[in-house]
This record gives sequence, C-alpha cells and structure tokens, in this order.
Amino acid sequence: MKKTLSLLLALLMLLPVCAACGESKENTDASDSTPAGDASPSAAEETVPPEEAEETVLKDKVPELDFGGATVTMAGQGTGDAGNNNLDMTVEELTGDVVRDAIYQRTLVMEERFNVTVAEPLMADYTTISNAVKSMVKAGDSTYDFVVNQLAQTSADVVGGNSMNLNEIPYLDFNMRWYPANVMESASLNGKLFLIVSDMCLSYVGQTWSMCFNKDLTTDMGIDGLYDLAREGEWTVDKLHEITADIYLDVNGNGKRDEEDTYGFSMGSAGISGCLGAAMIYGAGQRYIDVNEDGTIVNLLESEHAQAVCEKFDALNKQEGSTVYDTTGRRTITAMMERVAVFTPAQLGYYYVFARDFDGTFGVLPLPKFDAAQERYATLCDAGCNCISVPITCRDPELTGAMIEAMSAYSANYVNPVYVDIALQTKVARDEESAEMMEIVLDSRVMDFGYLYCGWNGWTWTLKDLFRDPGTYMSTLQKNLKVQNKTYEKIVKEFLD
Repeated sequence: MKKTLSLLLALLMLLPVCAACGESKENTDASDSTPAGDASPSAAEETVPPEEAEETVLKDKVPELDFGGATVTMAGQGTGDAGNNNLDMTVEELTGDVVRDAIYQRTLVMEERFNVTVAEPLMADYTTISNAVKSMVKAGDSTYDFVVNQLAQTSADVVGGNSMNLNEIPYLDFNMRWYPANVMESASLNGKLFLIVSDMCLSYVGQTWSMCFNKDLTTDMGIDGLYDLAREGEWTVDKLHEITADIYLDVNGNGKRDEEDTYGFSMGSAGISGCLGAAMIYGAGQRYIDVNEDGTIVNLLESEHAQAVCEKFDALNKQEGSTVYDTTGRRTITAMMERVAVFTPAQLGYYYVFARDFDGTFGVLPLPKFDAAQERYATLCDAGCNCISVPITCRDPELTGAMIEAMSAYSANYVNPVYVDIALQTKVARDEESAEMMEIVLDSRVMDFGYLYCGWNGWTWTLKDLFRDPGTYMSTLQKNLKVQNKTYEKIVKEFLD
C-alpha cells in the first residue's frame, strides 16, 4: 500500500512539470508546486485519505522563511551518469525523464518556498570540488553555501578542519527518515558530525551494490530457484560458488579462455579491491574497525572470520567458472549483458543507466551472505556516492540548514519514490521478483565509521593485497596495521579535539 501511494504521489507531483514541458525555467509557473513537507499536491489530497497520505508524506519542520532573493550556491559534481552523482544536482531543463523532471521540480519548489535562486556551478570531478572548497576556506570566502561531493574525497577532507559541525546548523533534524539511520549513527563521534547523507543524494541509492545475473543464460542452463534462495536466507558465497564453479563455454571455439567466452562469475578486473571488494566482504558480515567512545580503535580484520572470508572469495575468484573481466571504460554489469558472465556485482544505478535498453533479461539479487547462519544480508554504497558537508566559512547557516532540510524532505517524498519505484522497480526491472530483491538490497545497506571515513588511505584501498592469498592474509595484515592505525587515528582526532 505504501509503495502504491508513493507512486501515486510521485506521479501527481509531476503533473505540473509535464504541463510545463517545453517552457523555459523562467517561464514555468511554479505556483501549483507543492512546498517541501506539505502533505501532497492538491490532486493527491483529494485522492489519498488523510491518514494514509500522512503515513507516506512526512513534513519537514522548517518554518516559513524569506531570504529576500538570495542566491544559494551548491558545489557539486557534473560528472557522467554512470555513478548517478549528477542526479543529486539541479537539472537545468525538462527532458521527459521522470527522475530528472522530479529534480527540476524540486528546484522550482525550493526557489518559490524560500524566495531564493538556486545556482549550482557543476564541476568536472570530486578533486576539482575539493580543491575549490579548500581554496575558498583558506581565503576566508563564502562562495559555496554547502557542498555535495564524493564520499571518499569528503571524508579525506575532514582532516584539516574545512567542514562545520553539522550539529550546529539550524533546522537539520537527523531523526527524520530522509537521513539514513545507519549513516547517521556511524558518522557522529564525540558530538561532532562533519558529513551526512540524505535522500537528496540519489547516488546513495544508485551506487548501492547488488548482484545481477543474466536470466536468459540461467534459464538455458536450468538454474532456477534463485529468488527463493534469497528469500529463505540461503543465498551465500558458497552457493554462488557451487552454482558457477563449472560454468564455462568456449563460445568462439578457439580453445582459449578469453572475453568472448561465457563464465559463471566475474568480479571485474580487480577482484576483492576497492569499494566493490569492500561491499562483498561487508556483505559477508565483515567490517574494518570499531571506534570506542574514548577514540581507541579495534581492528576487526584481525579475526578468524576475516581469514575465512578471504578463503571463500579466493576460492570463488580462482574457480574454473570465474574470469577477470577488463572493466576499463566499462562497468561490471557489461559482463552480464555481453554474456561473458552469468553472475556479476552491479550497482543499482547501473540498471537505470546501462540496462534500460538491454535486449535480454536479467535478474537482481542481494550480495551473498557468508553463510546461512548470518543474520541478514548486507551491502555497501560505493564511496563514489555523494554526501553533504558545509564549509566552515558558511555565510548563513540558517539559509544552508533550511535548504538542506527542505530539499532532503522533498526528495524523500517526491524524488526518491520516482527513482526507486518508477525508474528502477517498474521501468527497468524485468520481473516483479527483481523489484522485490531491490527492496531487500536497499534495506540491507550498512555503514560504519571505518568505511565512511576511509578517505583515500583506509582499508578499502589495501584490500587488493590483503585478500590476494589466504596463506598470506595475516602477515599482510600485520604489515599494514601500523599505517592503517595512523590513518584512522588522524580522523578520530578531528572529532576529539
């Protein structure tokens, strides 16, 4: 029922946008737009019973404010669609794409509600944004009211004191549902909070890792019951290994293993490495570190379970049915679409960007658990997703707080439902079971301090060496412990000072 209501409200929200197609932003009449946090557009108020609408649409608590035509400037990435980062940003015109048009509408509503003009100087990449913000802070300028930049870069920039404590900014209510609880719990330490993820960050959905499979190939090979395995909690690394171990088809008949053949599984070109590798080991119930209240660090990779995780993935990646797939200029999902691999990990946003026009059929599963005894599925959002921070030179924390809170609330009510329920689960998913699995994937997202503040020097970037050979796991771990402890101690120090 909630999903149906979300779809209804999202579609009704887009009606004024559709009516305005072809008009410029200046000429578009936003008077029928619903301010962020209002119950719903007027048509929805007539259709949805009040008690049900209230359950679906949650109001923000930002009061009536008039900022006198001020310009709100966000620094954000203007990079390509693959990571869905640009979906967190302002859209300049209506395109007919339901997601982009919902974002366009969000900007109109914010401008009318607060009497502001939203400007967004999109930059080429996360490094450019980082350098621009650092230069601004150093000069004592206030060009950017807040920053929407890549998580890995933003967490690295925490060291150096460039960001405000978000707990001190007005109107931000981190108990509201548009702030993922698992992120908020992990992002705070000693009463300080330097970065957040909210529902205005669609990339937090788009870059969530899942497992996909070529359904045409599984049907031809007689592999069935995959969705039931997932529902019953039996979808594990061992099961993935069992299903894919002996799958190999010499498609081109040249007697050589190459990318023109078909294999059971591929992790891409890097194996257990980077954010994808992190997602797989987190999916198997492993974490990097714990941070105690006094700031001391507990290394969770020093465990028998971590060693066992290493052994399982080593066996999976070295089996006859696995292949190294060169992802240079490509994504892992391409291996599935090109029939190189039956199973491969993929971000949810890959389905939206790459698989919409895929001629074949595919299915979606959560990342596999370590074993059936593991309590629940788990996955990570790639650290390439965007998060929100506020420079310490912020000129008007009241304006910044009002915009972040209202945009996040509006996104939770009217943008995310369009992206998830319509774009992903209705228009892209090839079957109802995949839509169901996407819900499981989104519900299984985890985040801890060790991954959230990994920056560019934390454990994520050492996994390639750590998980190369189970026989050297502990010795490699010990070689890296000193450096890793210093990396995380620097981050922790920012919170304790």
